[in-house]
Amino acid sequence: MAGRIPDQFIDELLARTDITDVVASRITLKKTGQNYSALCPFHNEKSPSFSLNPNKQFYYCFGCGAGGNAISFVMEHDHLDFVEAIEVLAKDAGMEVPREQGVPDRYEQNSELLKRLSECATYFQEQLTQSPHKDKARHYLANERGLTGQIAKTYGLGFAPPGWDNLLKKLGTRAEHQEQLLQGGMLVEKKEQAGHYYDRFRDRIMFPIRDSRGRVIAFGGRAFGDEKPKYLNSPETPVFHKNLELYGLYEAKQNTPVLDHIIVVEGYMDVIVLAQYGITNAVATLGTSVNSQHFKKLFKLVDKVTLCFDGDKAGRGAAIRGLEATLPVIQNGKQVRFLFLPEGEDPDSLVRKEGTEGFLNLLDDSSSLAHVLFEHARSLVTLADEEGEAQFTQNAMALIQSIPAEATLRSLLIKQLSEQSGLSSETLTANAPVARHYDHSQPSSYTPQTSDQLHYDDYGYDQMDVGYTPHDYEDAGYTPYPDAGNAPVTGNKSGFGQKGLFKGKKDQGKWQGKWQGKWQSNEREHFAPLSQQPKLGRVAHATLCLLMHPAIAQEIDVPDPLLSGDTPERQAFSRVWRYFVKHPTHNAGHFLYQERNQELLYTIYELLNHPDASTKQKLGNAKQEVLDLVNLQSDALGLNSSIQRLKNRGNDAINNPEAQQELRALMEQLRKKKS
Repeated sequence: MAGRIPDQFIDELLARTDITDVVASRITLKKTGQNYSALCPFHNEKSPSFSLNPNKQFYYCFGCGAGGNAISFVMEHDHLDFVEAIEVLAKDAGMEVPREQGVPDRYEQNSELLKRLSECATYFQEQLTQSPHKDKARHYLANERGLTGQIAKTYGLGFAPPGWDNLLKKLGTRAEHQEQLLQGGMLVEKKEQAGHYYDRFRDRIMFPIRDSRGRVIAFGGRAFGDEKPKYLNSPETPVFHKNLELYGLYEAKQNTPVLDHIIVVEGYMDVIVLAQYGITNAVATLGTSVNSQHFKKLFKLVDKVTLCFDGDKAGRGAAIRGLEATLPVIQNGKQVRFLFLPEGEDPDSLVRKEGTEGFLNLLDDSSSLAHVLFEHARSLVTLADEEGEAQFTQNAMALIQSIPAEATLRSLLIKQLSEQSGLSSETLTANAPVARHYDHSQPSSYTPQTSDQLHYDDYGYDQMDVGYTPHDYEDAGYTPYPDAGNAPVTGNKSGFGQKGLFKGKKDQGKWQGKWQGKWQSNEREHFAPLSQQPKLGRVAHATLCLLMHPAIAQEIDVPDPLLSGDTPERQAFSRVWRYFVKHPTHNAGHFLYQERNQELLYTIYELLNHPDASTKQKLGNAKQEVLDLVNLQSDALGLNSSIQRLKNRGNDAINNPEAQQELRALMEQLRKKKS
């Protein structure tokens, strides 16, 4: 049961534990008189300053000041919390940890599930030596990926042989075991036959995913060739939440002598190959972008985190999402840096090419958080003039505002921005936009769903299951919809799904709040319910067509008079058309992200919330609808301007031959419009 560990047990554990054995199993000790000395494992040093007194069961470092008993040593050396350290020492001493009355935690509640997952890991490892198909797997690991047997053992790599029920036959011989394997994501229930299962992972290299205590909680499976999906991850389960875990973190804690820096990479193989080259402090996310929860976990262990991404657009997009995730949780004394690899390279390929020293040199030259923040803020600027500089300043301040007020970094960045913009820190702070909220990583508590058990077939391409995320927005370096309620990120190039944008005021306000916070000056009422919204005019319809089909903007010429309208609808059309002509690969999400005009945004939000939005999304002739509007409005603008010009000329126009001819042409156009 989860609860307080009795003090009496802790005293007994320490009495039965020899600190000399504990320390000697982890570092090299040298007898010096009555004590032992060693190079301190908690800081880099060339001469021993670490001293252990076996009589007092106490250690102390005269270099860094670290000291304590066996429990504190295991906590610091193995990077464990207090309870975890107690459990490690108790296991070594052959003792069972008692708990005072309390509520069992999720791991104790699912101890049998964890046992089944551990058995799965053992089974997959055995198949590397026992399966009739083992040569295929061993050739892939050794020859194609260049891995040694030792590194494969360190990370527990295994092999799921081809076949539909190998694991099921081996470990699912009892009904309750089948239920546990199903709950743990290892089996899939047949859609046509309730109660009948097959193996989720088949003919794949297997990567066990461990929690901070080393318990197997999930798996990743890698296909051998071009099969899809290339990577297949376990679904969410009672013990596995991919937004909270990092692949390789347990191994990094175990195998890095002084863990003060963690490198976040994108793939399992990146982690493993770096470790094979001696860089053991790398971890990888599990099919998701690095998020604020990851940073919170990492900041508890280390003071420095480097985000290392591939040198392509997708990698830079992932880096920006990492930037946005770290800003709300950055702390004093913590450092985040960014390493952008050369085009076409990833950590796996680069460390093989450059070697360990070369890769470490690249890490030393990585970019600071400040540099990446300002570069990203400038990349969103569309004008190379004073207006563009103002836009850059607003972009940068919006990012800086999301940093906690107590963080020294916030003040330093405002000072740097002041030097770049020529504005005082006070002016920048006073006119700062509302902070954007990027920490959208809070996982909901797990509730088993039918879909968790039924719909994770290898060929279903569930994006949150197969180890990749949608990349419609990577070229701009951010995701338009940061986990925003009902606003989907898949479906079409506009960034809007098939079922409407919002389900009601609550969701709509929540989604809008992710981007704008509270309206700064002109606070608006929520939009009218869908059933009460008025019919849209032609200009609004055309604007919706552009938002839903942005690529058509470049195929349509819009005359200047139509772009200089003074109504909100005409201004919205003009702004949207100009934006997509300049950014043909962007979508509506990008537009909303960069737009700063609150009144214009309100108009756009109203359009996107209108029932007609879903209709425009399905149009096959969106270009023609916009062209019709342009032609109609152009004609109308031409008539109106000509009539106004003739009126301004007064009676003199009647005696002017050119004016008379123009008047006859206008009369003819009016006649045609009435007919």
